Amino acid sequence: MKLVLADPHRLFVESLAAALARRGFVVAAMATSPPELFARLAEHRPDICVLATHFPTCSGLDVLQQIGRQHPWVKAVMLSAVPDPGLMAAAIEGGAAGFISRDCHIVDIVRSLARVRHGERVFDGAPRDAVRVFRLPGAGGGDRLRVLLTSREQEVLMQITEGECTRQIARSLAITEATVRTHVQNVLVKLGVHSRLEASTVVAESGVLDACLPGAHTSRPAGGR
Repeated sequence: MKLVLADPHRLFVESLAAALARRGFVVAAMATSPPELFARLAEHRPDICVLATHFPTCSGLDVLQQIGRQHPWVKAVMLSAVPDPGLMAAAIEGGAAGFISRDCHIVDIVRSLARVRHGERVFDGAPRDAVRVFRLPGAGGGDRLRVLLTSREQEVLMQITEGECTRQIARSLAITEATVRTHVQNVLVKLGVHSRLEASTVVAESGVLDACLPGAHTSRPAGGR
């Protein structure tokens, strides 16, 4: 996995690069400004870009959008200095593959990058705050939850909110029970909850269920499963 790191603080980005290199990552380049970053992205075509949320000249969110337009194959993971649910929600909406604290342990950063490499979206420590953002008028919670969860995870969450057990979900979606349990665990982690009941409650209270899960409240014919 090839990385490019971008942060305006050179000492921090060099320290992060050294720590990641010691753990087997290939850090192809570092950048301390958006122009330098885009030159490095074009030169090295990395798998992942680790991106600060703020630069002296612009917001990291603006850089994130430009990466999406110019280098759509690059997965951008944003490092935030402060827990900001609004910023995380904007990163989700902007297509970030992850959002983690720059103050967390290097082991957690390594695990997050490994998960992103395998196609997951990782939003560290703020799922509940993101759900609170979903409640705000015009916040586009359905769109953000669609980004946070894969399409299959959305389907599983729909089944969870209807009280379906693992066997029923497997039968309904034509997948194995082991696969269902994996999806359920991913949903719980991404929503920041510990049980199916809590997931149902959090999503229902957020008011985004109808928007993000088509057919979640449509009636099903008796014996339809």
